[in-house]
Amino acid sequence: MDAQTLNNKSPDASAAATYFSPEDYLLNTLQRAVANNQDIRISGGSIGSLTVMSSRGEYFTDSPDLPALLCQSPDNCRVRILDTGDDQLSTDSGIGRNIDELMWQAAFYVSDGRLMEGCNQADVIQLDYWPNLTRLPRTPNSFRILALLSKHPTSVFFASRLLKVPASEIFQIYSAAKAAGLGRAINRKAEEPSLAPHRSQSLLSSLLKKIARF
Repeated sequence: MDAQTLNNKSPDASAAATYFSPEDYLLNTLQRAVANNQDIRISGGSIGSLTVMSSRGEYFTDSPDLPALLCQSPDNCRVRILDTGDDQLSTDSGIGRNIDELMWQAAFYVSDGRLMEGCNQADVIQLDYWPNLTRLPRTPNSFRILALLSKHPTSVFFASRLLKVPASEIFQIYSAAKAAGLGRAINRKAEEPSLAPHRSQSLLSSLLKKIARF
């Protein structure tokens, strides 16, 4: 998959949506950190690391393949909560970028034409803010889709019909915009999941050792 554009697909406004769960990918790890204002470092072995400074709204990465890292299962990565003294870890990882861009990418790459759980095919989508598409992955018709959704809140079905683009493109853009906090459904009250904060690994290890003694 090209990091900037996807292959064109034949429009199919009636295509049934398939879904992906953020919990199967690092997207959930990122959502938990952002929701609880936690600074974390994610280590993905040979595909590099990701430092998320939720307190500053920035992220840093040294990954040679960020799309591959973001598509990893949380079980394949190590997550560490950063203390105040660990701030140097972020500056050692390159130039900081906006967390919203990271959330867009995390949902975009794993979506691959699927809807994120919590989104609905019947949602009337409103785009509140434009993403910086010069720095983000996009589908072939991203500009047209975003222009429509920013001016006229529209359902997936009608957006696909009006623009003559595959519904899968709308699914992917909607998922990315929702994850980044740029878009929302205005025809229903969204049920936001409860996102527990990450636990300190050192504390967890200490508790496990105490349990093992009994």
